[in-house]
Amino acid sequence: HLKNGLGCPTNRSHLSETKFKNGVAKILGEKDHFKDWGGENRDLSTTRLKIKGKRYTAAFAFKGPGKTGRLTPGKMGKNGDQIQRLIKCPATVFFVQYWAAIDDSVLEQLEKFAMLKTHLESRSIMYGIIDGIDSTRLIQAYPNYFGQ
Repeated sequence: HLKNGLGCPTNRSHLSETKFKNGVAKILGEKDHFKDWGGENRDLSTTRLKIKGKRYTAAFAFKGPGKTGRLTPGKMGKNGDQIQRLIKCPATVFFVQYWAAIDDSVLEQLEKFAMLKTHLESRSIMYGIIDGIDSTRLIQAYPNYFGQ
């Protein structure tokens, strides 16, 4: 009921950006509430992300079901600068989430800003994307966290 043959949600409008964000926060064990507003640098931040048993600070940018088509940097923020604002956050791991395909230009921009931050701060920065298939997999793996 949640996915088509490609593993992507068939009805994205049933799960708002806020509901998805809150589900991810629950998976991470994050108790804080993050309200959306236009000039935010991130939609969610946490110090509870674990990778191979080690904790990291992470910042997430979620693009809700109101956007359509392939996600490009121009669809990220009023001025197309959401990745730039995201990478300014005091974090080590950065994620962009969207309900469908994410254009390579988003990943390339995320990579370039992560490389710059790595150089400027002399520390390793990690990044990743969560596309429609990955979003659906998260919902299926943790249905109670997303109210499914």
